[in-house]
Amino acid sequence: MKPTAVHLHLHYTERWPEIRQYLQHMGSCPYHLYVTLSRDNAQLEAEIKKFHPQSTVWRAENRGYDIGPFVEFLHKADLSRYDLVLKIHTKSKSGLQKTWINGRCVTKKRWVNLLMNALLGSAEIWRQNLAAFEQNPGLGMLSSRYLITSEPECSEYLRPQVAAILQKMGLSVPAEITFAAGTMFLVRAKLLEKAKAVFTAGDFSKTDSTVQDGTLAHAFERAFGCLVRAQGYEVKG
Repeated sequence: MKPTAVHLHLHYTERWPEIRQYLQHMGSCPYHLYVTLSRDNAQLEAEIKKFHPQSTVWRAENRGYDIGPFVEFLHKADLSRYDLVLKIHTKSKSGLQKTWINGRCVTKKRWVNLLMNALLGSAEIWRQNLAAFEQNPGLGMLSSRYLITSEPECSEYLRPQVAAILQKMGLSVPAEITFAAGTMFLVRAKLLEKAKAVFTAGDFSKTDSTVQDGTLAHAFERAFGCLVRAQGYEVKG
């Protein structure tokens, strides 16, 4: 396989040591690391490049939370160089907010752990994830099975916005919207070309620490799963 492109939006910079430990589980599997920082931080940039010399680090405005920086990454990276793209970010663990997903009550901290552990929880998990794509040509996106959801209450209120996003890509929304809640996933790189073609980071509004549901970023969270399925691939946990 070609190397994996890893995009990390490192908004909460204090979580770099934790993220670094997860990335170490990729072991000898080749990857290029793309890191976006919300603020200039020369010391951290040097630490990242020392950890993984094949790193590209730049400052990206916190637009659409982690979605705008990811779209900026899509424009910066040559996706044809990669088979897979791993999208991760430093979703906040603080606060008492709880969400019901797939019949489970999930706290912020648990949410982050479920996503990161499913993708990079150990060297063996990472190898299994790569093998899943090699063995199943129809697999398009992989994330935590606990947070891959098709529940109508999670998406139907955003269907018009999701449909508008997909329409710009020349795709139609599947009857059932399936997506990775939390927007961390491993996906076939070629499936992201359509998003890259019609959207830029500037399409997203600047965001702060507050969470306002129903934004373009939240619709895009659903659209990523839809663009995978609309191109004939599966979204799995």
